[in-house]
Amino acid sequence: MLYTTKQFYTPQLHSHEFNERALIIDTETIGAGPHIEIIEVALCDSRGEIIFDTLVRPTFNPLPVPSKHKRFARAEFASAPHWPEVWARLAPIVEGKLLIAYNAAFDRRALAATCARFRQRSEERGWRCALQLVKQALGMKKSLTLTDACARYGVEGGNHRAARDVLAVYVLLKAVLSSSAAGK
Repeated sequence: MLYTTKQFYTPQLHSHEFNERALIIDTETIGAGPHIEIIEVALCDSRGEIIFDTLVRPTFNPLPVPSKHKRFARAEFASAPHWPEVWARLAPIVEGKLLIAYNAAFDRRALAATCARFRQRSEERGWRCALQLVKQALGMKKSLTLTDACARYGVEGGNHRAARDVLAVYVLLKAVLSSSAAGK
């Protein structure tokens, strides 16, 4: 599909969809709205193995400013590839896969905006939202951060770095699905 920056609602993940045809994705970004740009992306499979992890040197936005959390060092981006090189490696991995993200609407829009700038297509099967699953499992209407959701299930949270966050989502999903299965 040719990405546009306008993406529709992303449905919640259902337990039967978390299988070998699904990948967990996380992106870290700079910019906002249609100017958002991915600066880090990671994928993990349904066994919890990181299968893709890279920084992305921004093309349209300045490098991220140092933050109090020290998430990124500017020097890390000196040898990072630009998005077209990253997408050439990433697109075949996501082809035909269901992409799962915590707050999937955000990652979906970030990927859409970044791909739209370079007129790239993706053939993933679709997207599912782990946040919506967590809210349903907890009987909540309010959205929780990944850190808060992990704390509710007693698992280690992420740190706003893509690889660590996809692993946190993996462990969280295992906990949510396990507790849901035990409650039946």
